[in-house]
Amino acid sequence: MVQAGDNVLLVGIEARLTLALMEDQATGEDHVIIKPADAAAAEGTAMRIYRKWSTARLNQVVALRRGQGSEVMQAISVGLVIALLVNRSDTEGRAVAKWDHWTVDGKQVDSAIFAGAEAFAAEVSRNRSSRAAGEQRLKGGYALSEARRRLADRLVVTPDSKNDGELLYIPAQRRQEVITFLGRDLARRPKLTESVLASAFDLLVTAYRGAAGQLAHRGMIFERSTDTRSLKEELLRRFSEAQGSPL
Repeated sequence: MVQAGDNVLLVGIEARLTLALMEDQATGEDHVIIKPADAAAAEGTAMRIYRKWSTARLNQVVALRRGQGSEVMQAISVGLVIALLVNRSDTEGRAVAKWDHWTVDGKQVDSAIFAGAEAFAAEVSRNRSSRAAGEQRLKGGYALSEARRRLADRLVVTPDSKNDGELLYIPAQRRQEVITFLGRDLARRPKLTESVLASAFDLLVTAYRGAAGQLAHRGMIFERSTDTRSLKEELLRRFSEAQGSPL
């Protein structure tokens, strides 16, 4: 039992089930006889409740990874993943480095990637307020943590053998899955239209290209305009299909 204040006690499942059994069997006598079958049924009820509680978090994680969670993926996290796709970071050789944000290299790489992600998020959510600089980071930032929580092994982080850091990329064989996931997740935003999504994508690409110099001299820029156009078309198609109105 747990004290809840004001002379109120909270009892556990077993106590509540026992009270229910006793109330059902009450005959006005000084004692109550509980049948073994009734006790077994109550025990089964307790086990089902405990199982439901213990698997609730697991089911929530599974739903998130299927794009079926109660909340949509944060717009900045979606923008971050799209920026990686635009950069064609789909192999370890074309990965983006995750360095400490307090270093010069780390800040510049982070700002280059987040330039596009921020532009995308602002257009999708219609929120023009800028996030704190400390949040715009790959290492330790919530945007990447949210993306990894949703995409799991479709978003790879691996040690960087050449530098003190990690490499971030989307495996080429999982690229289609990621685009489909993003299209479906974006389609769950009731106010988001195809035209706004197209505009958000274009703003992302413009901001990304404007900051690309910070990636270029580190050998981390791999965008190709033809691939970017194909990516936009595919994302819009997946979005439209998920909304129930295929192009």
